[in-house]
Formats: sequence, C-alpha cells, structure tokens
Amino acid sequence: MLAVVVTIIAVPGKAESLIDALNHNAAGSRQEPGCLKWEWSRHREDPERFAIYEVYRDAEAFASHKASRHFEEWLTMIDGCIAEKVAGQYDLLGEDRREGNG
Repeated sequence: MLAVVVTIIAVPGKAESLIDALNHNAAGSRQEPGCLKWEWSRHREDPERFAIYEVYRDAEAFASHKASRHFEEWLTMIDGCIAEKVAGQYDLLGEDRREGNG
C-alpha cells in the first residue's frame, strides 16, 4: 500500500476556500476503488496549517487519483489558496489493523 502525506499552509484569508477544496477532493477520492483512506486535518494552534493523509492500494491507484476529474477540479479550486505545500509518498509498513481503523 502507498501512503501520501501532505502538509499545506493556506494563504492568509484563504483557509475557508481551502477547506471547501479539501472537502471536494475528499468526497471524490473516497469514491475511488483504489483509495483506502482519505483524511484531512486542521492544526489546532495554527488555523492556516492543514494535513492530508491518504492511503492507496498501490501506485497505479494513486496515478488514477491524480488523473481523476475531481483532482483536476481540486487543482483549480486551490489556485491562489496555498502558500506552501510539502508532499511525500511512503510505503505503508505499520498498518493499524484494529477494528474501525480502516
């Protein structure tokens, strides 16, 4: 499995627009058969800082995600909203298999 971790800092005053875009991307991503998890969070002390955590079946599923219509719409929606973005891809090795976590 492939995990994608993204940290985003919103342009000041654009956090609410970014939240709309995050919700849009989440809704579409959660419908993809190869997307096993798609969550986003807002930092408790810095309301302009966000984190996304995604898990895909494999690299091909992630490639399909990036080629999807809703991902293309996400890119349009976030235009002018992001001051900084750091993303990384990870091999998921320590999966939490407790009931209700996946």
